[in-house]
Amino acid sequence: MLIKIAQLYYEENKTQSEIAKIVHIHRSSISRMLKTIRELGLVSISINYDLLPNIALEEKICSQFNLKQVIVVPVNPNLDNDTKNQIVCNVTSSVLLKNIHDNDVIGISWGRSINYIVDSLKNDNNTFDNITIVPMIGGPSGKIETKYHVNNIAYKLSNKLKSKSILIDYPAIVDTSKLKAEIEKTQHMKELKDWWNKITIALFSIGCPAISKSSIWYGFYGELFQTITNKKIVGDILSRFYDKNGAELDTPFSNQIIGVTLDKLKQIPLKICASGDPEKLNSLVAALNANYIDILVISDELANQLID
Repeated sequence: MLIKIAQLYYEENKTQSEIAKIVHIHRSSISRMLKTIRELGLVSISINYDLLPNIALEEKICSQFNLKQVIVVPVNPNLDNDTKNQIVCNVTSSVLLKNIHDNDVIGISWGRSINYIVDSLKNDNNTFDNITIVPMIGGPSGKIETKYHVNNIAYKLSNKLKSKSILIDYPAIVDTSKLKAEIEKTQHMKELKDWWNKITIALFSIGCPAISKSSIWYGFYGELFQTITNKKIVGDILSRFYDKNGAELDTPFSNQIIGVTLDKLKQIPLKICASGDPEKLNSLVAALNANYIDILVISDELANQLID
């Protein structure tokens, strides 16, 4: 009888209720008999860790950089960097969904990675109360495709979570520091800053000067980046450039940025970052050292480089 139940459950994928009807035994007894089957060794269960992210690697990165969670995603190293990043972003959408709770305020950045995450998010059964999506940085002033604009991404995410989104009316980098000072006085900007103070989850990616010159990162910064002479730059988050230790660096447009500062980012309770691009290794290390990240979703290729 135990062998018969084992076959029905493990080989034919019958439910306990279905098995109870087949063998004419009460459902509660089936549960106990399955336990007996495992204890007697009639069935052996093993986990194939070769098909899973490297758990030891995750724990090592988590400990080394004092993170709340690390998810290592197996990715074929022969794929192009954009495809690698897209695979990591697909996993990140599930990670984001699992960490959302009622009354959360979710701050997001712009770009291809964040767009991939939101497009991949599948929310069929989860319902949340009082969720608000807030851009953490201004728009790209027509320099990149509309689908990568922070307002577009915020709106898509709010639809998937059946929530509301707050849109931003300003570019990420305005023409002068004087103009920024005037914008700071507007009611819309004051309301945005109030929302930034309420952010409970931040979702962002890392920019890096080392990536391909054809990337949308260069498409956004364009001539602005040519004005930067500071050779210490290894990466940026929310248009704030930083050095190898994650310290924010002064640039010609530092006082023209409309967005959350790096100091403010560190104060957000949960910060989620995704990266599958090995070219971003140095910028990622710096961001981790500066404690800008709480949950990291990363390709196994980049994870191994990170430990090395």
